[in-house]
Amino acid sequence: MRIVPLFLALGCSTVAFAQLARPLPSATPDRSFTIGAQSYGPTLTGHFSGIQNGQPISLDLDSDLGLAKDTTTPGFFMDYQGPRFAFQVSSASNEYRGDRILNRDITLNGTTYAASDRVQSHVKLSSVDGTWTIKLVRGQAAYLGLDLGVQVWKIDLDAHDLPPAPATASYASTSVTAPIPQFGLAVGAKGFGDRLEAKAFFHYLGYKSAKYTRTGVDVRYFPLPWLGLRAFYDGGTFDVPKGSVKDDLELNLDRKGGGFGVVVRF
Repeated sequence: MRIVPLFLALGCSTVAFAQLARPLPSATPDRSFTIGAQSYGPTLTGHFSGIQNGQPISLDLDSDLGLAKDTTTPGFFMDYQGPRFAFQVSSASNEYRGDRILNRDITLNGTTYAASDRVQSHVKLSSVDGTWTIKLVRGQAAYLGLDLGVQVWKIDLDAHDLPPAPATASYASTSVTAPIPQFGLAVGAKGFGDRLEAKAFFHYLGYKSAKYTRTGVDVRYFPLPWLGLRAFYDGGTFDVPKGSVKDDLELNLDRKGGGFGVVVRF
């Protein structure tokens, strides 16, 4: 399994980081809160095939619609760190737009667009994430923990074609809400007088042949004890074949990318 070598590497890196940081005194107590704003602009790819909300759907976000990042709305970030557990809540919202001449027929909410039609599309993806980390193994400046929680994706998708006059444009839309349980491992460390904090995690969820994986790295640097800069990577894949969660729907969504933010610690 890939998770074993991954966390061996993460664990070794955490131990090395903690050893490097050990000579410097701690600048923060065992408990701390961190709040701030974040900007996260991931790529979004995927496809749908089957029945969604009682209507046929068959399209690919990339090859059919040509979706590209358009707007990123700043999100919220909050983190609590304690001696035995940690808790993190974050939000993100992104919009994507596409303008593509189709090379095949596609269907959205029962509306079919034919090959050679010019279709303009728009997707809004919002997510809220809450993760509780139980620190199973704790050291002076590092820990290995178990992540439990939930992440909720809400996807609003709409599209319309641009037919020659005097024909009327066809418009269709759909909405998908996916609450995804979070279960996995995390490693964290701090050092350099607590000016630097780092965390890496791997989450996995499987049900029949459906699966969800998520990986991430979060690094924070505090030039002042209470004010810091944050950089992170977060990538998730949601793969649902027909017959796994729903008998009549196949979907695949892949969201990944980096972000940054400003945080206040107290």
